[in-house]
Amino acid sequence: MTKLPIVAEGKSWVLINKPAGISVHNDPQDVCQILKKQLAPGSFADIHPVHRLDKETSGLLLVALNAHIAKDLAEQFQARTCEKYYFAVLRGEMPVSEEWQQWNQPISDKAEGRKNPQGLSKDRVEARTDYKVLKASKYFSLIEVRLMTGRQHQIRKHSALAKHSIVGDARYNDPKYNARMADIYKTDRMFLHAGRLKIHIDNQNKVFEAPLPEEFTKLLEG
Repeated sequence: MTKLPIVAEGKSWVLINKPAGISVHNDPQDVCQILKKQLAPGSFADIHPVHRLDKETSGLLLVALNAHIAKDLAEQFQARTCEKYYFAVLRGEMPVSEEWQQWNQPISDKAEGRKNPQGLSKDRVEARTDYKVLKASKYFSLIEVRLMTGRQHQIRKHSALAKHSIVGDARYNDPKYNARMADIYKTDRMFLHAGRLKIHIDNQNKVFEAPLPEEFTKLLEG
């Protein structure tokens, strides 16, 4: 039976480190279905993912075990009073800097494609992604990302618009490039990872972390 790595848990919530390739919901082998089998019977009333995480993205996913706590936690995400940080490996070299930089192109709040990541002009809304370039080589750049708005595929779109698409992104990167990277590095995953979460939970301010996946290290060091 597939098991999801549990980073932390309380009486009414579980924080998992979701592997890339597993859907959060609407799939026979999604996070909700796996957790229903994995958690002890009677330890929950229901499974409620508190926020979104793309199937292709790995990392921290907060799941509430009843509707009441789900509502309370979701409000923090909607109000942006909690902080989510992502890490991504991008195509090409970017200048390393300790300073936060910003992508702020308006984008649609719909799934788009690599030919027009911004979407139709009539659908575009305000979007802001703060990022910091942590490490770079001739071929790749590792960035830390702090989302200031929550549009669909926001990091993926903004990096593509900056001409530094996420390695392995089947929607916004070049398929031939992705295929070449998959052949060289023996993984076709998308290199986007939700690595840190700051949130008020169980009457405490907490910081949770999920280390970079092994594939990231291999790519950056290879």
